[in-house]
Amino acid sequence: MSKIASTYAQALFDAALESNVLEDIKNDFNVIRSVMKEQPQFMEILTLPKLDKNDKKELIKTIFSKDASQILVNFLMVLIDKDRINLLTEIMIAYNELVNQHFGILEGTVYSAVALSEGQLTELTYAFTKKLNQKVKLNVEIDPSLLGGYKVNLGNVVYDNSIKLQLKNLKNNLLNVELK
Repeated sequence: MSKIASTYAQALFDAALESNVLEDIKNDFNVIRSVMKEQPQFMEILTLPKLDKNDKKELIKTIFSKDASQILVNFLMVLIDKDRINLLTEIMIAYNELVNQHFGILEGTVYSAVALSEGQLTELTYAFTKKLNQKVKLNVEIDPSLLGGYKVNLGNVVYDNSIKLQLKNLKNNLLNVELK
């Protein structure tokens, strides 16, 4: 994470906190993240040096002014003016971390071979909240290579309860067995 991205994220966090819109901007960032995922050319257009800054701002206004927080729209304009829009992904990550820290939330990702039901996700979230004695929010990612079970990344810790790991452990145990 670059120092510049962290500084911009902190500035946005401070403005959002003052205006009591921390969660709104976090949700708006989720929308932007999904736009970037579905339309990768979106960031390519915003970072094109040949495209005029005013055209980039118009694009932002057209896409986000109706639904996004005005603070966020203004923030995106500043990023364009300062030629820092290329840091948007890093800024979103840093902002998300600041908001989670503010609310005492540990956010992580659960990887599963198949989609989890709401009940399963709630159960996992509750189990980790209880285990870590801290509010936990889990995002779900599908990873068919796990074969079954799940793997959870929380902070710098990985909890692996996947079939893939269990099969690997079984294989290692079988290879280490001495026959007499």
